Amino acid sequence: MEKVQQNPHEHIRQQIQVLACYAGMDLREGARLAEEEKSRSAEMQTKLDSISTELGDEFIDGMQPLFDTRKARCFDSSWNWMRPGLLQMLAASLSILQATNDDSLEPVIKLLLELHDVCTQSLTRPPVYRELSAPTGPHVNFELDFGSDSTMTYSEVPRPDEPSFVDFVEHMRQQTAPDMPPLIHFKKQSGGSAWSYCAELSIMYYEGLSRISGGGLSFSGQTALVTGCGWGSIGADIVSGLLSGGAKVIAMTSSYSRKTTLFFEDMYRTHGARGSELIVVPFNQGSTGDIKQLVDYIYSNPGVDKGLGWDLDYVFPFAAISDIGSLATNLGSHSEFVQRVLLTNVVRLLGSIKDAKERLGYETQPSLVVLPLSPNHGNFGGDGLYGECKIGLETAFNRWKSESWQDYLSIVGAVIGWTRSTGLMSSNNLVAQDIERLGVRTFSTREMTFSILGLLYFGIRDIAYCQPILADLNGGFGAIEDIGNVVSKARISIQRKSSTLQVISRETCLEYAAMVPRGHSKTGATTDERPLAKHKHHFPAPRHYNQLQRLRHLQDMVNLDKVVVVTGYGEVSSYGNAETRWEMEAYGEFSLEGCIKIAWIMCLIKHFNGTLKTTGATYVGWVDAKTEEPIGDVEVKPHYEEYILAHTGIRLIEPEMAHGYDPNKRPLLREIQLEHDMEPFEATADEAATFKAQNGSNVDIWENTSGGSWSVKFLKGALIRVPIALQVDRLVAALVPTGWSPAIYGIPDDLAKQVDQVTCYALVATVEALVRSGITDPYELYQYFYVSQVGNTTGSVLGGTQSIQDMFKSRFLDKGLKNDVLQETFISTIQAWVSMLLMSSSGPVKPAVGACATTVLSIDTAIETIQSGKTRVMIAGSVDDFTEETTVEFANMGATSSSVEEFARGRTLSEMCRPCTSTRNGFIEGQGAGIVTLMSASAAIEFGAPIYEIIAMSGTATDKQGQSVPAPGKGVLTSAREACDNSLPLRLLNFDYRRRQLQRHLSALEALKQEELADLPTDTVELSTMRYAGEIEKSCQRQCRSLQDAWGNEFWKNDPEFSPLRGSLAVWGLTADGVVPWHIDGHVVPVVCQKWLTGHPKGPAASFMPNGVIQSLRTGLIPGNRNADNIDKELEANDYGLYLSKSIQTSGIKAGLIKSFGFGQVGDELLVVHPDYLLATLTQEQLDEYNVKLQQRSAKSERYWQDTLVGNHPFLQVKSHPPYTAGQEKSVYLNPLVRAKHDSKSGEYKF
Repeated sequence: MEKVQQNPHEHIRQQIQVLACYAGMDLREGARLAEEEKSRSAEMQTKLDSISTELGDEFIDGMQPLFDTRKARCFDSSWNWMRPGLLQMLAASLSILQATNDDSLEPVIKLLLELHDVCTQSLTRPPVYRELSAPTGPHVNFELDFGSDSTMTYSEVPRPDEPSFVDFVEHMRQQTAPDMPPLIHFKKQSGGSAWSYCAELSIMYYEGLSRISGGGLSFSGQTALVTGCGWGSIGADIVSGLLSGGAKVIAMTSSYSRKTTLFFEDMYRTHGARGSELIVVPFNQGSTGDIKQLVDYIYSNPGVDKGLGWDLDYVFPFAAISDIGSLATNLGSHSEFVQRVLLTNVVRLLGSIKDAKERLGYETQPSLVVLPLSPNHGNFGGDGLYGECKIGLETAFNRWKSESWQDYLSIVGAVIGWTRSTGLMSSNNLVAQDIERLGVRTFSTREMTFSILGLLYFGIRDIAYCQPILADLNGGFGAIEDIGNVVSKARISIQRKSSTLQVISRETCLEYAAMVPRGHSKTGATTDERPLAKHKHHFPAPRHYNQLQRLRHLQDMVNLDKVVVVTGYGEVSSYGNAETRWEMEAYGEFSLEGCIKIAWIMCLIKHFNGTLKTTGATYVGWVDAKTEEPIGDVEVKPHYEEYILAHTGIRLIEPEMAHGYDPNKRPLLREIQLEHDMEPFEATADEAATFKAQNGSNVDIWENTSGGSWSVKFLKGALIRVPIALQVDRLVAALVPTGWSPAIYGIPDDLAKQVDQVTCYALVATVEALVRSGITDPYELYQYFYVSQVGNTTGSVLGGTQSIQDMFKSRFLDKGLKNDVLQETFISTIQAWVSMLLMSSSGPVKPAVGACATTVLSIDTAIETIQSGKTRVMIAGSVDDFTEETTVEFANMGATSSSVEEFARGRTLSEMCRPCTSTRNGFIEGQGAGIVTLMSASAAIEFGAPIYEIIAMSGTATDKQGQSVPAPGKGVLTSAREACDNSLPLRLLNFDYRRRQLQRHLSALEALKQEELADLPTDTVELSTMRYAGEIEKSCQRQCRSLQDAWGNEFWKNDPEFSPLRGSLAVWGLTADGVVPWHIDGHVVPVVCQKWLTGHPKGPAASFMPNGVIQSLRTGLIPGNRNADNIDKELEANDYGLYLSKSIQTSGIKAGLIKSFGFGQVGDELLVVHPDYLLATLTQEQLDEYNVKLQQRSAKSERYWQDTLVGNHPFLQVKSHPPYTAGQEKSVYLNPLVRAKHDSKSGEYKF
């Protein structure tokens, strides 16, 4: 058989060779090339193996380049960062003063005025570096610590004899012995390579340090390069000092990460002075390529070449790597790399700078190079080539002359002494105290930095321009002989003390365990092994009459029917609900209770009450949703927090949370034309006919002989569409938490499948808003209000986008769909389901749509509806989803951030949305819902609903002519419109004046009422008299409310002398100055940019903002934008805005202004005021009655939350019938006085 098969194969090969020969082809050409390439590859591999063997992997891996200008971080917004610290101090001072008597005010005000004068004076002078901390010394404390193996602690303590750096300078200039130079001093080259103590230079140096410690040293307009400036290093403190002096600094880091950039961000915020700039770039000093690119970046043109265009004034090549443990007998690859970093590439860096300056003709301003030298020339031993490298750097003193560096570089050598807590010396901290007993001065990083920056004093600089100089800052280190042996002995002594204390500690613990019963603490109290979380629902606390005394002037001054308040709020966001989102926004972490709530939302845990399957034990508490293993309250956070943080907020798009959309495989159909006939496939007769109808002669169909089926064959030239998968560059979104499910809230599965996802979001957020209003059964509203007095303006930007996608895409692809998918695409359908499943209300319905400003538009519409008297309760807000279509089209518009580009710039997921920064690159799209419950103030007081905030003003505005639909306009500025003579005060803005006028008119009204009552006929029946008296009373009440409108709520309306904003504030006795405790004329107003955390969920973005303002009003805390790395220069002109990067706790917030913009020229705004201003309008009797109702609602609401968590009932309880029967329906609709009552038997509210 093999022979039979071999002959045909051989024949085929011969045929191929004949054809190849005929065609002029060499069938062996490819094989020969492959063999040659294989030989070259083997030769190259041999060379690579030889290099790897010779240099080692650490050397090769260590010199890999890191430099990337795309990852450069620039910080230059010192104009903004100088203010938050001051405001925090003012807020803290106010908090303290409010808790003390008036006697404390005078000295504090005096101090603040002095501070103000100092700040004013400093504006006329350049910024200076001054070391304001106190010198410290090493301290090791030995103590018994029961329950721990550690018996010694290291700390930095103030030096009693050096309260300031003025004293430090005095001590450093003193000689410790007659034949010894001072602890820090200067040396001069006395011939050859020898250096000797120079008293003249040293005195000049001490003089410079004294001046710096007193008046400071300015670096304004100067530039510096610093390498080796990681956390805890001398280089980091050098960068801080240069920034505080106004310098522009480029700092290099080899550990580029989010942690590193945050370190430099905070450094600049803390130390960046006026005119300073900090640029941070990844850099490997072991890479030759990085050195070349770095110098090119610094010296190249900022326009075409995108460089900095700097000429360096100072260079600090302080990058260092530890080589502890390397001896001369075992020098390895790491030691080779250390030498490259500490010596070879330092010289290479200086040479590159010299070359760049020479090439550009910078000959008149040499760069001052501070070389980091060391007294350790192998003294310690076991540190590889460290000593050799430091000695090798000293050759720069001679190169300065021999290689003609004079015109381009000045060399100052700094022999750095024992500096505690740096990367190289931190392991020796424990022995530093013993070393100082031998007369050696060890330094903190601040002390060494101060000494090094003193080398930049102008007198020292001038000398360095003429000759290299050497500053010996070793602190007497060189006076100790055999320092390595001394350190070893000190370390052995410390270890012995520690071991002795550990033995004593263990013995004591054993003795205690034998004497004290188990389960008791050392104090004798019984320990609680499993503490429980304390869930709170943050209901407003009752405010008592005396607490509102300062606002008592507001009593009876407003018409409560026309004041709209927020009584509840709810949301579905990427961080769960409103409270869990606030924890992340305000504090940056979840509390234990917050972790439990969001773990429940994500279906990670569930509450259990019964017998455990695994153990058979009775258990009540949380269990893991998958394994059903018990997990205590305090265990939830450590167990689930990492997963929760990775699957909440802004993160990579998860297909399961985005309706299956995978940005790495975005499906598309690509049209192709067949170049040959396809194989036939089987179809039904109807399907075959449709193929023929669409494709005509390009398809052939026939009935199969077997009958019942047809064959379809596409012919050459036919057009068909083939599915492909594209990778898009928008990979990140702010999706709802992974695992979010309608079922966890109690929405039945069949209902969840029927409605669009946005409806589920809206239902959940609405219930949360109702429960926060103290409403656990929506039908309770009809016990107080008529069914037409409850309305809804909930809207959306796009409505049911998943249903829209199904209706167009899925229907086009002939996928099976429900027949009523069309109804789920309507924006009005969302509120319809809310009404059908929860409310059964018959009030005004006004679904809002205003693009990304939809929520504020919804609230504005609801406010107008309440103030017009059409309703007393409104549900408002918006909801939107995230789909493939929205993210692709936003990307096509250039509105969203490119994830690929952001990753290339070194950005992490959490920092991709950076509003108000110079590096912002578009928003991050999100999804969710935000709902508020609005009531007239009179309705809220009557109902006993909590009042979270007053909506003092709402407004909308379009903008000027243009052709850009997305561009936000300035039309909302019209809320500040006014035309008045500022030379004369407007009496109507005087609250006391308006109050007097109102009292006069009310007195006149009361007199008129008495006249009307006296004129009633006395001969009529009592019933008629009572009716007429009632009519008079109603009329007087209407007129009273009109007077309150005229002198209170609406005194400013339709008067061009009062802007809506000024008038709305004046209603409550407020002005634009004073809405926050420190805000007086000229002071700043904090700007809160919430989208850094929540992303941009379109319509609900303007829902999360009012919710956040409510939480700020409640807590007095202003959340910061933790992604605000560098505020945009354009915003500096608007000097009233303050952009925070961290939260600030204030003593209270009075008001806030919310701005929202949407595509289509929709500009909206809300002015909200603290609820205390509303409560202050009530009499003591009214307030006491309201507080009773409020506490009852608080208890009911808290019970509802608790019962939901433990599974007693679902969070969302779908209604199965309206509060009236079919027979009652018409009578209820036609009787405005009919109200529902609570049926104790069924537990329901019924008419």
